[in-house]
Parts: sequence; structure tokens; C-alpha cells
Amino acid sequence: MTHVQAAGQPAALRPLPPPRRPLAPWSPAEAGPYRLPREAHDRLTAGLAGRKNREAAFALAVFLARFWTTPDRLLSAFAVDRRALAGHESLGLSEDRIRGALGTLEAIGFLDRVEPAPGKRYQRTAEGLHRKPILFRFGADYGPVFARANARTQAARQRETGRRRSPAASSSPHPQRVPLVAPPAPLPQIHHGSRLSLDLGEEVGTPDTPLEAALARWRRSVEATAP
Repeated sequence: MTHVQAAGQPAALRPLPPPRRPLAPWSPAEAGPYRLPREAHDRLTAGLAGRKNREAAFALAVFLARFWTTPDRLLSAFAVDRRALAGHESLGLSEDRIRGALGTLEAIGFLDRVEPAPGKRYQRTAEGLHRKPILFRFGADYGPVFARANARTQAARQRETGRRRSPAASSSPHPQRVPLVAPPAPLPQIHHGSRLSLDLGEEVGTPDTPLEAALARWRRSVEATAP
């Protein structure tokens, strides 16, 4: 006979412990002037959920994206100097925490390591041979996200510039005269027997948009650096 039963209360009637409240999903707060694009934020948050160093990894990801996702840098590989970044006011991470955060960001695909070509892992210095710094590039799931964000920002700036110029143009008291343009010269005709064709020169494909061109360069660079 159990102790509860001896006290006159059957075991089946014992009060159940209160149910545990479900843990709220992790939602890191972004501080500072830079915000990740929503798609990158959601993907990164999901990838870091459950990681012990997720706060440090998220802070480092935002820091790197802030300085290396501009249109002129996005496709470039970059080094992360742990000693120089240790104690940085925008990070507040030690060298060991930066090392661990780098490993986590690489593990979830936010960063890809750029392996040097065989035989080029070391560089000559005044002190002898030294291993070249490890270079990183944003992963294949994140690079195009930042490229699309850059394209949206550029389009918004162009629309804003157009709105600023349009009132000044409409308020002009004298309409601009459209200069007369001579009609274009006829294309040279080439006769091939009984067929008549136009000499249009070299055929050129439809030009890519800036975003498509950036993504194409991204793919070529990733394929070129793949081990």
C-alpha cells in the first residue's frame, strides 16, 4: 500500500502538475542603424534556434551584413579578424565567442568558407611564411537575398528621385521645345538571291537586369571557388 493510499487518497486522484507553458519562439532584437532584410532575418533566426551561442552568432551576422552586403562588396570574399573585432563596441564579443559564432554561421550556411587554391595557402612575409587569412562569402541561400534587397533599395531611391524632379519640371512656365531629329538612315539591305534581308550586325541577347547580372556573377564566383 502506497503512502497516498494509506492517507485515504487513491493514487488515481492525485492532482496533476500544472502544464508547462510552451516556450516562446526565439526572436532576437536588432539594435543599431542596420536591419537585416526580412527574408534573411527569418531564415537566420530559424537556423540559429536551439544553438547555445545564437545571440553571439546573430550579432556577428548582423555586423558582417552591415558592412559586406553593399552592392560593391556583396560578391567579394572577406576576412574576419577575431583579434581586431574582440571588444568592438558594436559587438561586445570576446575573441573566443567570435570564433564560436563564426563556426555556427558557417554550419547553418550563412557563411561559406573560400578555400584557397592548392599551393597558395601561405604567403611570404618579413618573418617568413605565414598562413593566409581565412576568407568567407555569404552562403548561397543568403547572397541572393541581399542582392534582391539592394535592388529594392535602388528602385526606391530612383522613385524618390523621380518624385523630387517631377514638380520642378511641371512648374516650368515655358514648355521645352522638342528638337527636330532627322529620320534614321535606312538599314543596309543585302540580297541573297531572291531573298531580301536586313543587315542588323551581330546578334546581341537581351541584357540582364542588374539583379540577374549580380546573381549570375554570384553563381560563377561560387563555382570558381568550390573545392
